[in-house]
Amino acid sequence: MLFEEKLGDGLVLRTVRSESDIERYVVFNTTYNNVHEGQTCDCLLRHHPETSWSDYWLIENEGSGEIVSTTCLIPWMCHYEGINLKVAMLEMVLTQPAYRGQGLVRAQINRFSQEVQARNFDLSVIWGIPYYYRQFGYGYCLDGHVFESLPVARIPEAATCAQSAYRLRSALLDDLPRLGELYRASLTSLQLCVLRNPQYWEYLMRWARYPVEILEDVQSGEIAGYAVISRGLGDQSIRILESGISRGEVGLALLRLLKVETGKEILVAWSETSTLAQLARSLGSQTVPGGQWLLRIPDVARFLVKIGPVLENRLAVSAWRGLTIDFTLNLFRQAFRLGFVDGKLVRVEPLGFVDTSMGADGGHLCIPPEAFLRLVYGYRGLAELRDAWPDIMIKPEVRHLVEVLFPGMLSYLHMPFHAS
Repeated sequence: MLFEEKLGDGLVLRTVRSESDIERYVVFNTTYNNVHEGQTCDCLLRHHPETSWSDYWLIENEGSGEIVSTTCLIPWMCHYEGINLKVAMLEMVLTQPAYRGQGLVRAQINRFSQEVQARNFDLSVIWGIPYYYRQFGYGYCLDGHVFESLPVARIPEAATCAQSAYRLRSALLDDLPRLGELYRASLTSLQLCVLRNPQYWEYLMRWARYPVEILEDVQSGEIAGYAVISRGLGDQSIRILESGISRGEVGLALLRLLKVETGKEILVAWSETSTLAQLARSLGSQTVPGGQWLLRIPDVARFLVKIGPVLENRLAVSAWRGLTIDFTLNLFRQAFRLGFVDGKLVRVEPLGFVDTSMGADGGHLCIPPEAFLRLVYGYRGLAELRDAWPDIMIKPEVRHLVEVLFPGMLSYLHMPFHAS
């Protein structure tokens, strides 16, 4: 859908609408960011399977015709304990230096948020510059870009000098069905993760040149796993950005094959529960934190309804099975009443502002929105959150209930889209 909004001072915010716009969008991001980002913009605009031109915005100086700022929306699908969540990623946020400080990013994020709301996205995310996006309602939650740093000296040699039973080769488009199977298998231990359909796998391999390598049995040619490997780094390290390996012996064979390529270290990307990350830890790796995703729930009431079946399942296997209660969740600026009847979530009612001051009964759980993000996504429990948010208030009689409704979750978000 075409969109255009006059911002004043000769500036207009609009969607990309022509091949000429694509070329200028790419040149702008190449010039004011880097060549890699420019190549990624070109790849996204021309080949991404789930975006259209209307998902890319630019601000143009109508007088000079130059682009002065850009943003875009990249859609994803995440899995939350059996529920699929529609996720909107905010990306390509860039403003020409001479135009910074004029609210151009804010105007585009407002447009992004309107689109997120209109299209019923359950969550919006960004991997952004530190602190900046808090002003737009985003909070830090969920690990990303975490690696296990494994010195190659810790990788044991094979018991014999015999040739490895496995070898590496570049993945082909014919491998897509098997890659999809291995990727899905790698997610089984996670309660929150990113789904990837065949069309997206094809985008990554055909257009983004995702460096996927197949580990196959030398004798049979059977595919035993895959790894996304980044070589040629300035520090002589090798990075395994993603892996789909289910057997320890296969993972060990991969590490041995890569050991001969570097004298320093192999960096193995999380998830924490992946076979390769667990193997690296068993060999004495050191975890290298990478930061956290910034998340925002566009519509809390709708989100709670969406995850209602998950909440019901958690109740059903707990001491609170069959519970009937009107539970008030207060995020300080807005509150919600969750109506459970016989263990079923039958309604979520927005209450607006509910006072918590001077001893007022603000509800069963009063918690800042950013802390609630961490709670509802299972990233931290109440006891841990109280350290950073001492204004959390909870009625003692429902503390265990809250722990049942919002337990810790194994999660990891990996959202590759850049051109390689």
